[in-house]
Amino acid sequence: MLRILSLNDFEAPLFDDLITASYTDNGPVYCTKNELQRELQSFDVHLREFPVVNITPEMLATRETARTIGARDLFLPVQDSAFKKIANIWREKGWLEAIRTAAAEDPREITFPLYWFATRFTQMLDLIEKGTFWTSVLPISGSGSVADVAATRDWATALIRCMAWHPHYIRLAVATRDDRIRIFSNTTSNINTAVLRHSAQKSVCCMSWRPNAGRELAAACQNGVLVWTIELGAASNSLSHAIMLKHRNHAPVTSVAWNPEGDLLVSCCLTDMNMIIWDVAKESGVPLKRVGGGGLCFARWSSCGSRLLATTCRKIFRVWNIGAGTHWKPERWTVPNGRVAAACFGPNLTLLFTSTENPAMIFSLPLQEKIFNVKKLDTLDDDKVAMPLIDLSKVTFASNEEDVHITAGGRVISMDWDPLGKYLAVIFQDSPLVAIFKTKIGSTSRITEVKPLCFAQGFLGEVPHCIEFYHNYQKKSDTTILTIAWSSGFIQHFPILEKVQTHGQPDLCTTTHIGGTLSNSFAFNDDSYLQSSIYTSFSTLQ
Repeated sequence: MLRILSLNDFEAPLFDDLITASYTDNGPVYCTKNELQRELQSFDVHLREFPVVNITPEMLATRETARTIGARDLFLPVQDSAFKKIANIWREKGWLEAIRTAAAEDPREITFPLYWFATRFTQMLDLIEKGTFWTSVLPISGSGSVADVAATRDWATALIRCMAWHPHYIRLAVATRDDRIRIFSNTTSNINTAVLRHSAQKSVCCMSWRPNAGRELAAACQNGVLVWTIELGAASNSLSHAIMLKHRNHAPVTSVAWNPEGDLLVSCCLTDMNMIIWDVAKESGVPLKRVGGGGLCFARWSSCGSRLLATTCRKIFRVWNIGAGTHWKPERWTVPNGRVAAACFGPNLTLLFTSTENPAMIFSLPLQEKIFNVKKLDTLDDDKVAMPLIDLSKVTFASNEEDVHITAGGRVISMDWDPLGKYLAVIFQDSPLVAIFKTKIGSTSRITEVKPLCFAQGFLGEVPHCIEFYHNYQKKSDTTILTIAWSSGFIQHFPILEKVQTHGQPDLCTTTHIGGTLSNSFAFNDDSYLQSSIYTSFSTLQ
């Protein structure tokens, strides 16, 4: 029978002021703050090029700074007549946008009758979009808005609000509470940290590097999407420039994501049911309109680019099939209660997601199409069933010597899957621990094995705010790097080694090893999948 993995299957964390420095075949390795750098010397071959990042409150700006150069500032403005501008908009974007453009012009330039008609028509369109089709689910500002859906714990007060690894280089973008983005690169090169500032760069909650383009970064902001072209180096930082992408009724933006090819940018907004697909070169976006679910929280691309997940503020989420040569077609799914709290794609079109309901549960949804289906053996369509994988109900670990407790589990803030599908990391709203699982995916897009690896913990008083695996892995590499941003502002690169190298390493400092080889291994077979009664929790609506 299928046994769902629980946090009770983990080894208990330590109750001392020690940080989990790494994980080896012998288990998690703990050390003190003074011993951390020495401990990491044993992994120097893997971490020597990774940037050392420690954000302190003193580094944050105390006053508003002037905006940097914008893309339009690099060119002389061209003054066209109002009618010529409206005609150009008509040809490029259609008559609705042309009417909105006319409503924004000076009435003396386009005659008062045309201005009166354009403004009244625009007001009617706004009433239809805001009044008829939109019902507020989350407030635009304050508690329960951006902070509620951001993949960062305590987003409103965190020193580090979000971070993003470049898919091809050792380049880490870190957004801080002072509305600045800092770019940290390879420490072996003579490149200083680039600091990006812009007057429109407010409340950054998500960033995404453009694949196949070394220095383009999209940031989700309060009033739209900023797309940066970054020049690294002390002499060229001032040459970095940004363009602002805006769409009516599309703010605040809570999620941005480039597709794997780097030619499509998707943005989501809490107060807009439309997902915007941006043509960055033309600075224009096309809305994907769907009724139901309220505003959108976040979007995720699959690694192959053929699927796009869009989650709403309610229980509805959609998986878009955008394979080559096919029309964009969404599949509509629902969770029983709450909304999708976190989700991530793995190899072979495997989707993991969890909702905000209590108790929390991670589900696996295989999306790979069947190549051969000569006869149907089962009454259920396996490709349309979400399977329970991990129970994340709260678990309390107690110290033997003192009355000290550490809680793990509960509502999920963020989870990330490494690109090879070997490790899954999860952080929670009310836990100081990062739960790391070892996973294995079969060729048919199913999770064939999952088992607990370890808890990663920070120093005394620290809690994890956001996490992300380093992307640019080699398939033959024996090391996986998980980057953890702690509440103190320290960004830790946590190495996971499958095999310990026994020669060429310096002596380790005094550490404590726990865990060892875990005895429990949970394998899912086809019969167990079909017997699970939790299948009915999720259903696809044709």
